[in-house]
Amino acid sequence: MREAAISDAWKSYRGAPAEGAILCEADDIGEGSLKSIKFGPADFPILIVRSAGTLVAYVNACPHQYLPLDHRGSNVLSADGAVLRCTNHSAGFRVRDGVGVEGLGQDCVLDAIPIVVDDEGRIRVRAASPT
Repeated sequence: MREAAISDAWKSYRGAPAEGAILCEADDIGEGSLKSIKFGPADFPILIVRSAGTLVAYVNACPHQYLPLDHRGSNVLSADGAVLRCTNHSAGFRVRDGVGVEGLGQDCVLDAIPIVVDDEGRIRVRAASPT
Protein backbone atom coordinates (compact mmCIF):
# COMPACT_ATOMS: atom_id res chain seq x y z
CA MET A 1 0.00 0.00 0.00
CA ARG A 2 1.21 3.49 -0.82
CA GLU A 3 2.66 5.61 1.99
CA ALA A 4 2.50 9.40 2.17
CA ALA A 5 5.71 11.31 1.66
CA ILE A 6 6.56 14.23 3.91
CA SER A 7 5.75 17.34 1.92
CA ASP A 8 5.51 21.09 2.21
CA ALA A 9 2.79 21.21 -0.48
CA TRP A 10 0.39 22.91 1.98
CA LYS A 11 2.64 25.99 1.92
CA SER A 12 1.96 26.52 -1.81
CA TYR A 13 -1.74 27.28 -1.28
CA ARG A 14 -2.82 30.92 -1.22
CA GLY A 15 -3.46 32.04 2.35
CA ALA A 16 -1.66 29.11 4.01
CA PRO A 17 -0.91 29.81 7.68
CA ALA A 18 2.64 30.67 8.69
CA GLU A 19 4.70 28.32 10.81
CA GLY A 20 3.80 28.94 14.45
CA ALA A 21 0.28 30.19 13.67
CA ILE A 22 -2.35 29.28 16.27
CA LEU A 23 -5.19 27.28 14.68
CA CYS A 24 -7.46 26.45 17.64
CA GLU A 25 -7.56 25.02 21.14
CA ALA A 26 -6.64 21.32 21.37
CA ASP A 27 -9.57 20.78 23.77
CA ASP A 28 -11.95 21.84 20.96
CA ILE A 29 -11.41 18.45 19.29
CA GLY A 30 -12.48 15.34 21.17
CA GLU A 31 -11.28 11.82 20.45
CA GLY A 32 -12.83 10.46 17.25
CA SER A 33 -13.86 13.89 15.98
CA LEU A 34 -12.68 16.68 13.75
CA LYS A 35 -12.83 20.43 13.42
CA SER A 36 -13.16 22.27 10.12
CA ILE A 37 -11.74 25.77 10.27
CA LYS A 38 -11.10 28.64 7.89
CA PHE A 39 -7.88 30.36 8.82
CA GLY A 40 -7.02 34.02 8.33
CA PRO A 41 -8.34 36.62 5.92
CA ALA A 42 -8.12 34.22 2.95
CA ASP A 43 -10.31 31.64 4.78
CA PHE A 44 -7.66 28.95 4.27
CA PRO A 45 -9.54 25.62 4.77
CA ILE A 46 -8.12 23.20 7.35
CA LEU A 47 -9.42 19.95 8.85
CA ILE A 48 -7.95 18.92 12.20
CA VAL A 49 -8.70 15.36 13.33
CA ARG A 50 -8.14 13.56 16.63
CA SER A 51 -8.17 9.81 16.17
CA ALA A 52 -6.42 6.98 18.01
CA GLY A 53 -4.96 9.56 20.41
CA THR A 54 -3.22 11.51 17.64
CA LEU A 55 -3.93 14.94 16.17
CA VAL A 56 -3.42 15.49 12.43
CA ALA A 57 -4.25 18.40 10.16
CA TYR A 58 -4.85 18.56 6.42
CA VAL A 59 -5.66 21.19 3.86
CA ASN A 60 -9.43 20.78 3.54
CA ALA A 61 -9.28 20.15 -0.21
CA CYS A 62 -10.01 16.81 -1.85
CA PRO A 63 -7.24 16.24 -4.42
CA HIS A 64 -9.85 14.80 -6.78
CA GLN A 65 -11.52 18.18 -7.48
CA TYR A 66 -10.10 20.46 -4.74
CA LEU A 67 -13.50 20.97 -3.13
CA PRO A 68 -13.54 20.94 0.68
CA LEU A 69 -14.05 17.43 2.06
CA ASP A 70 -17.04 18.82 3.99
CA HIS A 71 -18.45 20.64 0.92
CA ARG A 72 -21.83 18.85 1.17
CA GLY A 73 -22.03 18.31 4.92
CA SER A 74 -20.11 17.64 8.09
CA ASN A 75 -20.22 13.82 8.02
CA VAL A 76 -16.59 13.44 6.92
CA LEU A 77 -15.07 11.09 9.51
CA SER A 78 -15.88 7.37 9.37
CA ALA A 79 -17.53 5.79 12.41
CA ASP A 80 -14.27 4.07 13.39
CA GLY A 81 -12.28 7.33 13.01
CA ALA A 82 -9.90 5.78 10.46
CA VAL A 83 -11.07 7.37 7.18
CA LEU A 84 -11.90 10.88 6.02
CA ARG A 85 -14.49 10.84 3.22
CA CYS A 86 -15.14 13.61 0.76
CA THR A 87 -18.84 14.46 0.88
CA ASN A 88 -18.85 15.34 -2.82
CA HIS A 89 -17.69 12.05 -4.43
CA SER A 90 -16.98 9.76 -1.42
CA ALA A 91 -13.21 9.66 -1.99
CA GLY A 92 -11.69 8.11 1.14
CA PHE A 93 -8.36 8.98 2.82
CA ARG A 94 -6.65 7.36 5.83
CA VAL A 95 -6.70 9.70 8.79
CA ARG A 96 -3.22 8.77 9.98
CA ASP A 97 -1.39 9.82 6.79
CA GLY A 98 -3.91 11.22 4.26
CA VAL A 99 -3.30 8.49 1.70
CA GLY A 100 -6.28 7.76 -0.57
CA VAL A 101 -7.78 4.34 0.13
CA GLU A 102 -11.29 4.42 -1.36
CA GLY A 103 -12.99 5.39 -4.58
CA LEU A 104 -11.72 8.49 -6.33
CA GLY A 105 -9.24 9.06 -3.49
CA GLN A 106 -7.04 6.17 -4.61
CA ASP A 107 -3.68 7.31 -5.98
CA CYS A 108 -4.17 10.68 -4.23
CA VAL A 109 -2.88 12.09 -0.95
CA LEU A 110 -4.24 14.90 1.21
CA ASP A 111 -1.81 17.73 1.90
CA ALA A 112 -0.81 17.41 5.55
CA ILE A 113 -0.12 20.45 7.71
CA PRO A 114 2.40 19.75 10.50
CA ILE A 115 0.94 20.68 13.89
CA VAL A 116 1.94 20.66 17.53
CA VAL A 117 0.12 21.37 20.79
CA ASP A 118 1.90 24.16 22.68
CA ASP A 119 2.28 24.54 26.45
CA GLU A 120 -0.99 26.51 26.63
CA GLY A 121 -2.97 23.71 24.93
CA ARG A 122 -3.26 25.46 21.56
CA ILE A 123 -2.77 23.74 18.23
CA ARG A 124 -0.11 25.52 16.19
CA VAL A 125 1.46 24.98 12.82
CA ARG A 126 4.75 23.32 13.63
CA ALA A 127 7.91 25.13 12.60
CA ALA A 128 10.18 23.28 10.20
CA SER A 129 13.14 21.55 11.79
CA PRO A 130 16.45 23.12 10.85
CA THR A 131 18.44 20.90 8.51
